Amino acid sequence: MSTRFLTEFDVAERTQISLGTLRRWRLENKGPRYHKFGSLVRYDEEDLAAWEQAQPAGGTGAPRIGPASEQPAPARRAAFRR
Repeated sequence: MSTRFLTEFDVAERTQISLGTLRRWRLENKGPRYHKFGSLVRYDEEDLAAWEQAQPAGGTGAPRIGPASEQPAPARRAAFRR
């Protein structure tokens, strides 16, 4: 089994998490596990996949019933008037 390492740029693009957030998480010991090779930061692809799977998910995953036109319209805020 060969390990593939991703750069912080690869991880930011894959997860849609900003590079700044990834860097801050490293300082705070949060986020996905990483490795340092000298000054280089790399993420093991398998570790990243495991971290992604461990993140909480929202919603029920249940399909919507009926076409979108049958769904109730979202509530709108009243316009602010002076």
